[in-house]
Order: sequence, then structure tokens, then C-alpha cells
Amino acid sequence: MIDIIFITGASSDIGVSLIKSIDEPCIIIAHYNENIQKLLNVQEFTKNKIIPIQANFSINSSLIDMLDKIEAEFGVPNKIIHLVGSKFEYIRFNHSNCGNFQNELNLSLMSIIQILSRFLPKMGNEKVGRVITMLSSVTIGVPPKALSHYTTVKYALLGLMKALAVEYANRKVTINCISPSMVETQFLSNIDERIIQMTAESHPLKRNATVSDILPVIHLLLSEDSAFISGANMPITGGNIF
Repeated sequence: MIDIIFITGASSDIGVSLIKSIDEPCIIIAHYNENIQKLLNVQEFTKNKIIPIQANFSINSSLIDMLDKIEAEFGVPNKIIHLVGSKFEYIRFNHSNCGNFQNELNLSLMSIIQILSRFLPKMGNEKVGRVITMLSSVTIGVPPKALSHYTTVKYALLGLMKALAVEYANRKVTINCISPSMVETQFLSNIDERIIQMTAESHPLKRNATVSDILPVIHLLLSEDSAFISGANMPITGGNIF
């Protein structure tokens, strides 16, 4: 059986690099919101079939239409990587509002609830599957200040993944999270460059994480070598202790 890999936020830096790094034959359903060109460009770097599919996760009807199309045209994915998220931004709680929290919830949490509600029971019936969700090192130790909206949603995602990992443990579906420290990607474009540099200088390795630090962990969790790993939140922090 050929793998059907569904990647949300596939036009992100991590998503594009992940697609390029997948060697085994598969079909890759690559979700994007606005930037399809990145996914069209990456096709030349892989022999696998890439299916770009658009959806705005902030609009429930758009998400449902995407899921209907995936199931009707390609079937049920057996590997799901949830990378979608908003750009990293520091907002103190007294400057935030319910809208900041709701936007994060819709984009990151409610979207994967809808996706897994559709596909996870069917993956369980087939007794095969891998689910990986991108979290953050804010879920490890003490989170930074001015990230209440971001931290709240990441913890909610962690709770969901741990609960589902228990529920599907006997169905041969593994459900895991990865939590990197600051990764230098386009998601940091709203952050002052000085803060990014200060974070790098305070790190034991004197640098922030890169996409190449993240990919090996994703590949491990997608592989058969991870069959006994489920419900984990894998820290990718380069030895930084929070």
C-alpha cells in the first residue's frame, strides 16, 4: 500500500523542506492557504506526486470542502503532519483580546480536531497510521512572557494529542508531538531581529534551531521505527533547559 501523506501548512519552510526530503514512494497532499507557488516549485525536487489543496482554516466551510475533496479523490490519508500555525508574535496579555485567542484556536486547534474527526476513526479501523503535530518548547518548562495566546493553544493541542494517543493505542495509530525551540523560518517575520539574535546568543549552541534540525525527528515518527512511540512530546531544543 502506497502512503498517502497529508501535510497541513505544507507551504511553510518546514513543509516545503519536508516534502523535498521524503524519498519513499507516496502521494503527498499538500495543504496551503495562499502560497501555491512554493508547492508548484517543489515538485521538481521530488519524484512523488504532490497534490496542492487550498483551504482557509479560519473558515470552517473551507476546511470541510477540503476534507470532502481529499476523501473523494484520494481516500483516507494514513500519515498526517499538522504544521499549520500563525506567525509568531509577542503580545502581552493586557494588550491581547479574545480575538487573538480565537484566531489561534481556529487555525491550529479546531482545524486538526475537524481533520482527525474525519480521518482518525478510519485510520484506526485500518490499524495503520501516524499523526504528528508541531508544538513548541513553550510546552516544556516555563514559557516566555507575552505569549499567553500562543502558549494556551499549544497546550490545548498537547492535551488533545495525548488523549487521542491513549484512545488509539490499540489501533496501531501513533500520535505524537514535536516541540522545537525557536526555529529560524518565515514564522518569525513579525519578530524584531534583535530578539531572534539574543535568543540565539543565549542558547548553549549559540544558535537557534533550523529546519534541518526538525526533519530527522519527523522522519523518525513517520517511520516503522517509531511503532512503540505514542503520546510523546519530543523536545528539539539543542540542550536548552527551560
